[in-house]
Amino acid sequence: MGDGYNFQQLKKHILPLSNAAAWEVAVKEWSLVGIHEADEPVTCPCGHFPIIEICSIHNRATGHATEVGNICVKRFLGLRSDLIFTAIKRIRKDPDKSLNADAIAFFHERRVLNEWESNFCQNTMRLRSLTSAQLGKRRDINQRVLTAIGKRGFQGPQ
Repeated sequence: MGDGYNFQQLKKHILPLSNAAAWEVAVKEWSLVGIHEADEPVTCPCGHFPIIEICSIHNRATGHATEVGNICVKRFLGLRSDLIFTAIKRIRKDPDKSLNADAIAFFHERRVLNEWESNFCQNTMRLRSLTSAQLGKRRDINQRVLTAIGKRGFQGPQ
């Protein structure tokens, strides 16, 4: 087990699951479909250990799926899962806080939030004070998001 990020090792893992042979083309085949926090530290395909923030990615061209660490998704695949994990940590610590725009979009696309809830989150995201009804709705939405990622994470539509 390594303790760092090994780009070559990640490429050896991702390329066989892709149609393209060139990394620059292969990464465009992949999309983020799910996130979760591991109960126990695991090793990323790049060799980094320990990782807790796990991202499920899906290849649209081949249908293959795999899990990689949050940092590899951001650093090598260019997907900003770190912003979603940041929002999850913030609402877990304080359920009165708002989700960020990336988390709102992610959970709306995966049908955790409906259209109205997504709009509500966007419209109240930067408000400093909410009515008691708005605050109650925000708490309900935040709890649903936390429940959705739950034990094994959220695996939305691909």
